[in-house]
Amino acid sequence: MADAAEERSDYKVPEKVDPNALLKEADAAGDAALAEYTKKLLGETYSPADDPRRVVILELRVICEGRPDGDIVYTLDDAASIKAMKKNPFQLKEDCKYKIQVTFRVQHEIVSGLKYSNAVKKKIMTVASENIMLGSYRAQKEPHVVTFPRHGWEEAPSGAMARGSYTAKSKFFDDDKNKYLEYEYAFKIAKDW
Repeated sequence: MADAAEERSDYKVPEKVDPNALLKEADAAGDAALAEYTKKLLGETYSPADDPRRVVILELRVICEGRPDGDIVYTLDDAASIKAMKKNPFQLKEDCKYKIQVTFRVQHEIVSGLKYSNAVKKKIMTVASENIMLGSYRAQKEPHVVTFPRHGWEEAPSGAMARGSYTAKSKFFDDDKNKYLEYEYAFKIAKDW
């Protein structure tokens, strides 16, 4: 399901600006405070020569309140791990509280308006669909970590109709319509963990 920004036909991708050019502009302006603020905002740009990707999704974590085995963790930095997500469903206890945590690295340049899209199906019917704005991030070696919902918890559905197997499709993309990762996964909702 597309969000409003994706559906607008008059949207034009803004011209890309090199972070180093922004730093030079700030220095040339002669305003020491602006130059210092820009340097803090942009930091040291991380740009590995052997990896052209702009956003690298490293890990997806399902944090479940009260789950005896701890968090459900998927590493997403290789194709085999991504394929395993669909073949090896995880299980949620009905009515449990959970959050999603994403760990990712931005490389080469700023990413503007990074989003997470998720559509969940039970058999052929879509039962949930969401687009979540993660934000804009600078390129840096240390990974960024985002947890959502940012406040409170999501709650798994409960009851006989909710129990069963689900499949889902997720993707990470930005305001410029660059797609960074798309994958499928499966899970079950049951009476217990």
